[in-house]
Amino acid sequence: MMFLVKLSAWVTFLFYLFATTVLYWFLNGSYHWNRLWHRWTVPSRVQYEYIIVGTGTAGSIVAAGIPSSDVLVLEAGSMRAGLMDIPLMQPLLQKTAYDWQYRTESQKSACGAMVGKKSFWPSGKVFGGSHVFNNMVHYRAQREDFEGWFSGDNQLNQFMEYFQRWGEDELLQMEDTKFGTSLGEAFSLAGASLGLKEGSFYRPNVTTRKGDRWTTSHFYEQQKREAHELIFNALVLKVLIEKEIAVGVVFEKEGRIHEIRATKGVILSAGTIGSSKILLQSGIGPKGHLETIGTKSIVDLPVGENLQDHVSTGMDLVLLSKKLPLDPLSILSPFNLINYIFKEGNDSSISFGGCESLISLRSLNLGYMVLPVGLTIDSGRNLYKMINLRQDVWQKYYQPLIDNNQQSVTVLPILLSPASKGFVRLQSKDPHSNPIIQPNYLQAESDVQTLIKGIKILEKLLSQPALQQLGAELNPKPFPGCETLSFGTNPYWECYVKQLTLTVYHPIGTCRMGPVDDDEAVVSNRDFSVHKLQRLFVIDGSILPNLPSGNPNSVIVALAKYFLNVKFSVKV
Repeated sequence: MMFLVKLSAWVTFLFYLFATTVLYWFLNGSYHWNRLWHRWTVPSRVQYEYIIVGTGTAGSIVAAGIPSSDVLVLEAGSMRAGLMDIPLMQPLLQKTAYDWQYRTESQKSACGAMVGKKSFWPSGKVFGGSHVFNNMVHYRAQREDFEGWFSGDNQLNQFMEYFQRWGEDELLQMEDTKFGTSLGEAFSLAGASLGLKEGSFYRPNVTTRKGDRWTTSHFYEQQKREAHELIFNALVLKVLIEKEIAVGVVFEKEGRIHEIRATKGVILSAGTIGSSKILLQSGIGPKGHLETIGTKSIVDLPVGENLQDHVSTGMDLVLLSKKLPLDPLSILSPFNLINYIFKEGNDSSISFGGCESLISLRSLNLGYMVLPVGLTIDSGRNLYKMINLRQDVWQKYYQPLIDNNQQSVTVLPILLSPASKGFVRLQSKDPHSNPIIQPNYLQAESDVQTLIKGIKILEKLLSQPALQQLGAELNPKPFPGCETLSFGTNPYWECYVKQLTLTVYHPIGTCRMGPVDDDEAVVSNRDFSVHKLQRLFVIDGSILPNLPSGNPNSVIVALAKYFLNVKFSVKV
């Protein structure tokens, strides 16, 4: 029996070794092939009405709806490959050329199990941005999340309208999750038996179309804005400011510098890290920081402050006595492939984005994502490296699960509104240097205590009959670094969450929106124009004042729609 277990583990490892190696080379080859194909494609003119920087969730919507044919769209990455629309491919995109491959600074109170106490932050360097990288979960908007964002109820009412028609238009295609295991249903039953409010547990809607990933960049392509000029592999270095007016941008492509003018506006949609970095490089940001690195300060604004991220813990924390159908043989079975290709992904794990069920306990500042997999699914080939986990931690805690043929799954307790906030800075004047990303994870004691509370609630859920039928229990093996503490006690869990601190990949807030008299705001909460400047706008996740109680992608979609309506009287 032990021989068969070891054989199974080796087969799984070799399968993922082959698959990830081939796909890694294919994806990197695709990126660079597209870069070479578009190598000589540069703007045909030196002046346009509008310049849009970035084709992520917001940038693609703005480009699709802007009522101008005289538009230059600049994307730092390449065109996406067709394989990237397959939902199951999502984890394999990280650490490829399509990924900015950001990493945080060392954390003082978190990420103890990570190499250098740093967290990896993948981000899409591709047509479609990080919408190509996410797990496609659609957030069901809660009005309470947006209180204080706008100046009055009328603006908030207008904003909330953009959450009502989704699934009915072409912009953001949505479907029910097409694949599931017995785990998701068991958690729903466990929640009911524990007495949690009805509706707290639900299967997520996902942004797919006929089982394939659907992003707002797909919608932009559909609009066939042929008069627009879309330039790939164009790294924007700064915004040109003259007499407090944005008049254009400077970008680099294939080692050549281009200066392009905009007569009506520059719209930054480069993401929470990218947009703040471009503004800082343009002299727009905290005066003291800019002077420290030798950059002339043009406008003193709190660019880069207010960095927030959903934080979690608990990879492979839950063990089951029953196996789930997500092993290589199940994935490659003829029925699974047929269901994906010919039945629009129904009941196929290939159309699965990873999240089987969601739990919302907003009053407790907690949410949960139920994932029927963990780091061990690839037998140590790739996944643990993607979260920057130390190899010695892998060998001590995770490898024994594989050796014992133990089914492990992940239920992530998520801190919805962290008290800890961080910042983004520049390392130097060099625009090619990586930004300083400091999220300050778990600096506030309340954040630690909320995650501990989340684990305690998870423990109660696992004791319910529906999950006991699957043999569910918390992994009793002490986590490396916490061995001297008694398992299950508050000190143990405090150690655990500070060791295994996980990003949920939702950074926001570095160009916070607010009224003109708000000293903490960077852009207007009316039309998203940058304060103290004219004709410069920011529209992406960086302008969110605080995290929503769910995945922020749908909020960014709503903000982009709002911007088009307020600025141009356009509805998409």
